[in-house]
Amino acid sequence: MGRLIMVLTVAAVLAAGAVACGGSSTDASTTAPAPAETQVVPTETAGEVAALFADNCAGCHGADGGGGSGPDIRGEDSLDRVKAQIESGGGGMPAFSGQLPPAQVDALAQYVTGELR
Repeated sequence: MGRLIMVLTVAAVLAAGAVACGGSSTDASTTAPAPAETQVVPTETAGEVAALFADNCAGCHGADGGGGSGPDIRGEDSLDRVKAQIESGGGGMPAFSGQLPPAQVDALAQYVTGELR
């Protein structure tokens, strides 16, 4: 988690600097809803999210998420933690909740965790 916070922090700092410069059917009544973590559905395509990452995260985390001035974020696997870090920032990373719409925050979190590629 510390590495994720560091990576997301670096990405936020860079972004702040850039701103300044076919399955089976089931009965829905008997099927429990999936956890919130798995219900995030981005409105962007994978290519659009890759561009969003390049514009907002790659400056600190590198084009492949392997790090740079920010930490290596490859291998982060908690969608909720990544989303919270993007939204709230911390540890040197700026918060993006006021800069990116919730759908883009969700999409970036999915991209970072490898759920969207």
